[in-house]
Amino acid sequence: MDRELTYQMPFERLVRLSRSAGRKAHATSWFGYWAVIGLFCAALVLIMVYDEAVQDWQRSFGLPWFAAFVIIVVVYVAALWALRRYALRQMKGRANYDSTVRMRQDDGGLRFATDAVEYYLKWQGISQMLMEKDGVAVSHGNLFFLVPNGAFASLDERDAFVRVVFGRLSAAARARSEKHVGPVLTGTVGAQA
Repeated sequence: MDRELTYQMPFERLVRLSRSAGRKAHATSWFGYWAVIGLFCAALVLIMVYDEAVQDWQRSFGLPWFAAFVIIVVVYVAALWALRRYALRQMKGRANYDSTVRMRQDDGGLRFATDAVEYYLKWQGISQMLMEKDGVAVSHGNLFFLVPNGAFASLDERDAFVRVVFGRLSAAARARSEKHVGPVLTGTVGAQA
């Protein structure tokens, strides 16, 4: 069955979708973050309400007056770190981030493809170019694609790619990109390569 739909999606709806989909797709992480924040706030309130008892407990162990607060902050940071690691493992389990990417440049734009997914960025859809230590990044909004230096035969080939893509960008995208790719455009890229 072949189907083609035409519609518009307002930015405000995409923002709501991001929150809603994130909450549904990663429910454990989402609720975990809110639980940790809630428990942190509750612990702070408790050490303020029971200040004298907490101070007596700290003195009995020879701890400084701020020890309970430091313990709470350390537990809070450790919990957030553990939740972040869990969330990253959860994300990695949903897609193969190690698959081979094929990038193809044609008259209409750049095509990024793996065996599972394909993106086509038309020239007018590229919102920015950035030079990274290990390659060139192009973006459409907040969606970034990195083409590593190792994908090119040489840094000269990479620089030629940057110049061609920069030449096809819209005026707004050029303005956002110029300070990032300027050394490549002027041929003074030595330190960035």
